[in-house]
Amino acid sequence: MNAKMKAAVWVGKEKIALQEVDVPKLKPGEVMIKIAYAGICGSDLGIYAGKHPRAKAPLVMGHEFAGEIIETALLEGGDLKVGDRVTVNPLISCGVCQPCQTGHSHVCRNLGLVGIDCDGGFAEYVAVNADRVVKVPPGMPLDIATLVEPVAVTVHALRRSNFKAGDTVVVLGGGPIGLLTAFSARYAGASQVILSEISEQRLKLASDLGFTVVDAKQNPGQKILAMTGGDGADMVFEAAGVPETAALATQITKITGQIVIVGVFKEPVPLDLQAVNFRELSITGARVYTQKDFRIAITMLEREPGIASVISHHLPLEKAEEGIRLILSGGNSMKVLLHP
Repeated sequence: MNAKMKAAVWVGKEKIALQEVDVPKLKPGEVMIKIAYAGICGSDLGIYAGKHPRAKAPLVMGHEFAGEIIETALLEGGDLKVGDRVTVNPLISCGVCQPCQTGHSHVCRNLGLVGIDCDGGFAEYVAVNADRVVKVPPGMPLDIATLVEPVAVTVHALRRSNFKAGDTVVVLGGGPIGLLTAFSARYAGASQVILSEISEQRLKLASDLGFTVVDAKQNPGQKILAMTGGDGADMVFEAAGVPETAALATQITKITGQIVIVGVFKEPVPLDLQAVNFRELSITGARVYTQKDFRIAITMLEREPGIASVISHHLPLEKAEEGIRLILSGGNSMKVLLHP
């Protein structure tokens, strides 16, 4: 009889059940990780609502997680062993499409993710391919290590941009990804980081962390232009994925400046292409991350202890649905972590 474990299983639209399920069996090249913490992401909210195009119930969600290797099924070689403290790059690439063959497997034509296309980290254990595993420093708490994946998203966005130390940066959206983008820009040497957001709680948190904040409900474009001498920002990172920020981005980017799309838009939105044309703006997309982004994210987390402030809640696994509803309520939550 297979060993059993607890898992928070998405069983259908707006329904998660705590179940006893089989502990996954290791395949050659995989390792078993005992989950310490798993973060709830925006994509998990979409799955919960039944709106994700690929996720199929029943499913163990969760692609942001950290823990300890307790078993391996590795071939000779490699440096992973039982007892290693790790996080995981959850991307699943096909390896044969043109992007994969040219070094861009993170934008594979058939890209999948652990926790979306196969069972993920909302459980006691998860089995993953060893080449997806990233060791974390011995002294890094595992709840902080859970932030490596979302931090890597923002590191990748910055690396996709033309950012230079000394640039003025505006981040549109103060959720977890927006706030982490602000941290990444400051870490990279931005002279000023302005964050625009509608939530008073998130604005206060960003302000307490040393960022300049703008209430997005009260003429944010006018305020941001005033803060930048009327010129606009060198770099604007869109991290909200809503029509209002798409419209705002072209207004507040300086002539020859750059807009980086970090947020995921659920549908097409209007964009002022005349402003892009006349102001010679550059617009760049950024999707997920690479292994290099993970390594940079780990270093950044070691050197920026304030990033831990992004974590607002630690909840037991059996409260996974409560954690999702907490985020959906629009209250004072930021990054909600689950622990078995």
